[in-house]
Amino acid sequence: MRAWWVVLGLVIGCASNHGHGGDDGGDEHVVRDPLAEPCDASNWRDLFPDLRLCDLRGVELGGESLRRADLTDARLDGAHLVGTDLFKAILVRAVIADGDLTTAKLTSADLTGAVLDRASLVGAVLTNAILTEATHDGATTDGTTICPPGTPGPCW
Repeated sequence: MRAWWVVLGLVIGCASNHGHGGDDGGDEHVVRDPLAEPCDASNWRDLFPDLRLCDLRGVELGGESLRRADLTDARLDGAHLVGTDLFKAILVRAVIADGDLTTAKLTSADLTGAVLDRASLVGAVLTNAILTEATHDGATTDGTTICPPGTPGPCW
């Protein structure tokens, strides 16, 4: 019975789309070096969920599922994220200035230090989102936005 729990733990722990060592399917985890393996509009799907430092400025991401993606220090300036699912995504220090996050789902997303200046968050769901030190100068929310405490907007 104990062996079954160990196997289950390994399966759950390795369920994301990240690489494992070697072409032979070895069990060594490979951590992407964002400087050696840059991420941009041409390859972000292959690198998902590790999108750290990804340059997605102005990219059409509307309706995509980026659940639990690590977008730490990513550039999403002017990106089209309408209806995008960012549940539990890590957007620490991400730049989303002028981004369109209309109806995006940011439930429990970590936006610590993110730049949301002039972004549209109309209809977005920010329940339990972390916005510590995030900037949102000129960002738009309204009565259809669900703010971090779970209350209707406007949020600021």
